[in-house]
Amino acid sequence: MRAVLRLCFFTVFCLTMLSAPAFALDEIYSPIVEPHELALEYNGSRTFDNHAGKNNAQTHEFVMEYGVNTHWETELSAGYNKGATQSDPQISDVEWENRFQFFPQGEYWLDSGLLVAFDKAMHSGNADTLEVKLLLQKDTGRFTSIANIGFDQSVGSHATGGPDNLFLWSTRYRESEQFQPGFEIQSDLGQGGALRHFNQQQHYIGPALYGRLFGRIHYETAYLFGVSSAAANSAARLQIEYEMHI
Repeated sequence: MRAVLRLCFFTVFCLTMLSAPAFALDEIYSPIVEPHELALEYNGSRTFDNHAGKNNAQTHEFVMEYGVNTHWETELSAGYNKGATQSDPQISDVEWENRFQFFPQGEYWLDSGLLVAFDKAMHSGNADTLEVKLLLQKDTGRFTSIANIGFDQSVGSHATGGPDNLFLWSTRYRESEQFQPGFEIQSDLGQGGALRHFNQQQHYIGPALYGRLFGRIHYETAYLFGVSSAAANSAARLQIEYEMHI
């Protein structure tokens, strides 16, 4: 328990020290929906790099979500971003996100679902964004692996190019409810010509820790290392969620 709390504290410290490449570390979504669960959530990420254009990039998201039934979860959130050359985070968007679970958990060899989100930009001149991801999960013994495969597409009068293709992966070992070590891969595959050039994409990989504390607090924390030229040297992310059933 103390090791979990120390890691969470370290990640919070990292996040409070950070401005941003377009791609930010994200939650890796399970397709499994928790019916009638109301949750308040914080997600944050930041980058670390010797290059000023990649260092100290932040994202912060404040979320309220609800599991409507066994197949549908919906959420509203407000996002704040801080670019590498900015001094303070600024509100960037409000988002309506929906997650759909296709089948009951365990009915088929692979659990699956879909995430669809619309981000409304809060500053004139910025494009709105449509996000679509296929969600896949496989449980094998005490191991859980999750893949998110999809894209972000800018929409509206200020849309520019796209779609921006994304791939995210996590594997964890369920040692206990409180302590589940694992690793993550988070990749922005880019668009157009970048799809053929690894070093024009942003790829991160590194250790992660997941769990639940005091029965109601779900946490995820990860410290990932950039493995392509376009990525920052490293990046951290933290998710804290308070859950209740109503």
